Parts: sequence; C-alpha cells; structure tokens
Amino acid sequence: MASAIKTLPMFVAASLLATACEDAPPPRQAPVTPQLPEAAAAVEPEETEAESLDIAYAYSPIGKRDPFRSFFEEFSGEATSSDITELQKFEVDQLRLVAIITGRATPYAMVEDPTGKGHTLTRGTLIGKNWGRVASINPDCVIIKEEYRDYTGRKVTNTIDLCLPKPEVLKLD
Repeated sequence: MASAIKTLPMFVAASLLATACEDAPPPRQAPVTPQLPEAAAAVEPEETEAESLDIAYAYSPIGKRDPFRSFFEEFSGEATSSDITELQKFEVDQLRLVAIITGRATPYAMVEDPTGKGHTLTRGTLIGKNWGRVASINPDCVIIKEEYRDYTGRKVTNTIDLCLPKPEVLKLD
C-alpha cells in the first residue's frame, strides 16, 4: 500500500505531461452575430450575463434579527413608561388583597394600592415592579410568580402568596 501512495504522484505528473504534449485543439471562435441597424438595436435591449442567470439565492429576513438594532435591547428588562401598568408602579408588598371571587370560570381578585385605589386581578395580570404575573387565584390567596435572571444568567422564579387577612386579624367584633 505504501508503494501505491508513492507512485500516485508520479502517475499524475506523467498523465499531465502526456496531455500537455498532445496537439492542442484550435481555439474556439466566437459566434458571429449579424449587425443590426442602430434603430433595431435600440428597440431590442441587450441581455447581459447577470440578467440571463437564474436567481440562485433570495434573502429572506423572516426569523432573523435586525442587524441595525442593538443586541442588548432584546435582553434588557427595562421597559418604557408606556409599557408599565398601574399595578407595576408598586411593589407587591405595598398592595393589599381586599376580595376574591371564585366559583366562576375566571376567578377575580381585588387589590388596593397605597393611594387607596382598587384594581381587579385575573390570571396572567402583570403586578409588581419585578414583572410578576398572577399565576393562580385560590379561594384564600393569590399566587404571584416573578421570573428574573440572577447575576450568573440563570432563570430564577420567585413565588409570592398574597392572602386575605384572617378573621381574627380583621377585628370584626
């Protein structure tokens, strides 16, 4: 096998030398095109080589990011003031759960912000400064989940239970 590898370059060189020594065919002549008068040439546009080729590739921007937008805009958690709801202006600890309505297809809850204004909650409502979402509404509590990334880049989920006050705490007597 080693002798076959050594003889391969010699075989290639010999075949190239043999083809170079053969009589070369005469050079091709360009096809003769009849000369048209100037008026006829102006009517029929000449076709260039680039136009005659079929399009082999067409760029489609679908599914690709815009190269002129910042790469870090996609990952920043900051939002403009127009994207923030009223419930996102306060921390979850500042809100007080006032009422829960269950027994329906979509349960509702009502929270009161520090200014005394009431807001209704349904499943999926954004709440809190850390972009929390209402995960579920139970008969006694509202469960809020906040997802964020820590300093290592791992996704961390923080679960907050916002519960109705116990009857002993309300001092109804």
